[in-house]
Amino acid sequence: MTTDTNSSDDASPSSDDSDADRPSPVNAAEHVDGETPLVVLPRGGAREVGRSCYHVETRQGTYLVDCGLNQGSGGQFADFRGLEPESIDAVFLTHAHIDHSGGLPVLEHRNLLAPNAKIICTQGTAALTHVLLHDSLKIHESEAKKPGRERHFTRTDVEDVLARFDPLSGYGSGRVTDHVGIHDEDLQYEFGDAGHLLGSAWLTLESGGRRVCFSGDLGGRSAHLHDIQTPPGADTLILESTYGDRDTHNSFQKARTELFETAIDAIERGIPVLIPTFAVGRAQEILQIFRERWRNLPEETREKLHIVYDGMATEATDRYHAYASPEYVNDSVMNYMENAADFEPFVPEIAERPSNADDRRRILDQDTAPIVVSPSGMLTGGLSPAYLLELVENYDEARILFTGYQAPGTPGHDLQQADGDTATVTVNAWPITSEREARETDGDGPPEYTFDVPTDWIHTVSGMSGHAARNTLLQFARDVDANHVALVHGDPENQRSMVNHLEGNLSADLVTRAAVQSVIPVHPPDEGLVAIRNVHDVAHPSIEIRTESETDSSHLTDALTGDSDDGTEAETANEPPSDELDAGDEDEKAVEERVSELVERVSAVDRELAAQRNDDGWSEGELREVIREEIESALDDRGIAD
Repeated sequence: MTTDTNSSDDASPSSDDSDADRPSPVNAAEHVDGETPLVVLPRGGAREVGRSCYHVETRQGTYLVDCGLNQGSGGQFADFRGLEPESIDAVFLTHAHIDHSGGLPVLEHRNLLAPNAKIICTQGTAALTHVLLHDSLKIHESEAKKPGRERHFTRTDVEDVLARFDPLSGYGSGRVTDHVGIHDEDLQYEFGDAGHLLGSAWLTLESGGRRVCFSGDLGGRSAHLHDIQTPPGADTLILESTYGDRDTHNSFQKARTELFETAIDAIERGIPVLIPTFAVGRAQEILQIFRERWRNLPEETREKLHIVYDGMATEATDRYHAYASPEYVNDSVMNYMENAADFEPFVPEIAERPSNADDRRRILDQDTAPIVVSPSGMLTGGLSPAYLLELVENYDEARILFTGYQAPGTPGHDLQQADGDTATVTVNAWPITSEREARETDGDGPPEYTFDVPTDWIHTVSGMSGHAARNTLLQFARDVDANHVALVHGDPENQRSMVNHLEGNLSADLVTRAAVQSVIPVHPPDEGLVAIRNVHDVAHPSIEIRTESETDSSHLTDALTGDSDDGTEAETANEPPSDELDAGDEDEKAVEERVSELVERVSAVDRELAAQRNDDGWSEGELREVIREEIESALDDRGIAD
């Protein structure tokens, strides 16, 4: 069974060991050296929408960017092969959606996180991830009881990994050593607003003068979030491609109006409305529509209006209200909150949130037909299947409004794609009404019901996707201006279309589709990147990348490594001239302090190099000259080189 793309439903039957044609595991550390101080190794989310997980290796540390669950076929979790116990020093989380965060408890369960490892993200992401991981746990516990299913994490794993969160108050930059103690690590990070979800971010990582940008999920399609913040330049861009096959979406504002008018038209005729929705992000968008517009309705319509939001949407909305601040929501929402003195901007004051089965029975028994906003968006879990069951059994007519993607194999997809007068659908649900008392008996989960739904009840509102279409993705890529763009988070056909589009509209040297267990070295523009193998049509194709640079940069490292062209041994930071040692002028501690100072100075030069190359547009040749002069100056200042 497939799960909601943006929800916490996890009903995938496969495990991460089920991939039939997985490539051999790669040791990312073997690909890191002085010339390539930063590499990326996708472990999931490469040619699929789900289980996003990208391994980042530097000379000093091992990191992950996101760690999610799968919504499609293949492995349920990321491919963790090749990772040693306690090897991951930190995880950077771009946003809370479960396809980016749902694998975090598995890291804990498998002891892959270092003892002091932290999860670094925004506070908004941390708050929403807390809700989603606890809901994912419930679903995972239920699924694990089914024959042939395996338990991958426990409640203790969820609590332990949540205790590792070390969030930023908003968006910003810092050093990984601000969060974890890694000797001599120079890794810098920056989070910028991705406009996809409260707290969602793009991320740049920089080490050794190389910079990579991870787009995360890009949005820019919201009535309450900021626009996408312009990213800095980078050498390599890891870019999502969910909608890489379409230039634009249908109008977001028209979609909001269509949803509102369709729901109100039904209510005026006494017809109940069910809006199955993703709990985090989409539910708040929908509730905000009614908050903004219900007062403009005729009085007789307002008297009939009864809005209900239920299930995990209540917890998620509480988090939205807690973090409705300038860091995360746009000026229009902040102005409304100030002018109306309303600190719950995502729900109309007439909205109701049931707290138990009695409340839900009362809602369905009253004369006024309700508008129910409830997860899950694909009718795979949560309370939306139970509400659908009750509407079919107790009403002659109803409206089911879908606002998001319905994955094949889900009840939502079965309803949306039906072409006859009725659609047969099967759901798992605890019934709500007293005639079908909801109760948990032996803990095996809700019972299964199969029934017919009239197809004229079904209405799909297009244009509310929180993912950017490719014109927006193209603009983001132009802002980053990377020499290598690697596409992730998209199905193969969409990615092929996106590759062609980017190749015709970007100045990048290379545009590829990233593959699981295929190393992406982060190189500057003049390295002459070429793809030497790109097999498109196997389950996990490989992309190998090599460099064809004629430039010899060994002079940048000779003085530090002790290697020279003539085979002689140069004086280095770790081996000062023999006369200094003989004189006994320095003790061991002083040498260590000098080396540490030199390492920090070289790291600072690396950071300046990355900034000048990516932000100021310097050529690689100019930067090589600068870096050589800086290193030689540093060595001279410390009396380490002639």
